[in-house]
Amino acid sequence: MVTRAREQATSFTKLIEEKEGISIEIPLISFESRNQLLNSITLSEYSWIVFTSANGVRFFLKQAKVPKGVKVAAVGSKTAKALKRYGIEINLMPKDFIAEGLVAALSRKADPNEKILLPRGNLGRAVLPGQLRDLGFNVTDLPIYDTVIPYESRAALKRVIEERECDVITFTSSSTVHHFNQLLQAENLKDKLKGITIVVIGPITEKTLLSYGIVPQVVPDQYTIEGMLDSLERFFEK
Repeated sequence: MVTRAREQATSFTKLIEEKEGISIEIPLISFESRNQLLNSITLSEYSWIVFTSANGVRFFLKQAKVPKGVKVAAVGSKTAKALKRYGIEINLMPKDFIAEGLVAALSRKADPNEKILLPRGNLGRAVLPGQLRDLGFNVTDLPIYDTVIPYESRAALKRVIEERECDVITFTSSSTVHHFNQLLQAENLKDKLKGITIVVIGPITEKTLLSYGIVPQVVPDQYTIEGMLDSLERFFEK
């Protein structure tokens, strides 16, 4: 089961089919733009714009451009790929695809008095701006889109789980985990998932899943959908 947003599921489905799997797309996440919010600030005043997701890139560039002279940081290969698609040069890309990796990389690359803009979703973790401010940076955490629950997915989700129509569930973000639980509203969810293999994209999503008492069988070393599928393949080969 692919739980990504409808507009992002195709690439995941293609990779699954290349490995001779069958994809069931049930979007557990969707996005709504906060229009014109970027107009409330002066982008050229910032030294860095930090993108933490391909969605952040997409919604930012729908409303604005990266001013000349402003440096760009990207978290994750998908974010970098989205920026390159728009022809935007990347000045910093941490090796670790999580917020903590970015903080460490920026602490070595940027001056503490520089202004940093974080254009991201409304559910972005507070740890990133908090740790950057602790290092002395002037940070603007700007939610330029909202992550919402696609309630129209509820019926299909309940059918697939209750009738055991899938062998694997893929969670690509903490939001997909939260929405999965909210849409199912099942008291004995752990029992309902017995026999289904669960793979998460990385440690943050794993932690969210564990908060519901559910343990994923597969957590990849590379926090990408390609890494998820490679790890899943090795899991089934054992």
